[in-house]
Amino acid sequence: MGGEWTTRRRTISDSEIALFSAVSGDFSPLSVDASSGSARHAPPGLVAAVAAGLASMDMPIPHVAAWEWASWKFPKPVVAGDTIYARWTLTQKRAPVGGSRTSIAVWRVDVHTADGAICAEGEVGASVFRAAAPVRQQADAGAGAAVAPSRRRRRRPRGGTAEQTQPAPVPPPAVQAERPAGTRRRRRRRTSSGPGNGNGAPTHAEPGAAPMQPALPEPAVRSEPMVASPVSRENANPLSRVMKRLRRSP
Repeated sequence: MGGEWTTRRRTISDSEIALFSAVSGDFSPLSVDASSGSARHAPPGLVAAVAAGLASMDMPIPHVAAWEWASWKFPKPVVAGDTIYARWTLTQKRAPVGGSRTSIAVWRVDVHTADGAICAEGEVGASVFRAAAPVRQQADAGAGAAVAPSRRRRRRPRGGTAEQTQPAPVPPPAVQAERPAGTRRRRRRRTSSGPGNGNGAPTHAEPGAAPMQPALPEPAVRSEPMVASPVSRENANPLSRVMKRLRRSP
């Protein structure tokens, strides 16, 4: 209650008076006729509308459901070229009736010219939507949420403490059986001549070793008879060739 704020200023022009007269249909000589040489007078409705517009720019007007204009007076005319501003003061707040979502707020509006003179005054009532009720942090938040299941305590038997179940013993890992040192197998060396120990003697099989398979005989290769090419008798006897060379020599 008692909050007061002053709006910014605005100059009423001749064109705005003409436009408002055209929109509202108020073609009275005070607003339209400029033949007398005096400035045009702004209609009272234009002054009240400009005051409401200035208030919407400079103050946080709540979400209004409906306006109510009452007991307005215009002690001084506003002419083209005058600069005006408005001062709004909250005078009344009425509680909502029943479960209504709106409440009534009343402001006193004083419209001044640039020299400080009051050119219009009146009251403006508005049906204002109420702000939402604050949400409870704990009670309301926990009401709709699902209740977490509580942990149940285990009951102990009357005869004494419950025996704790011991875990089953873990079987030891399987160990691969090691061969005795005496039965270690040795690699045999084979010669190109066949099974033997290098001296021509046959090798003896080691105990526990697999029996050796006898070597298979290689298949016999049939040799074709060589056919001698015909040779002259002179080439067959080397002595005759030597004798001929001696004869030819001087």
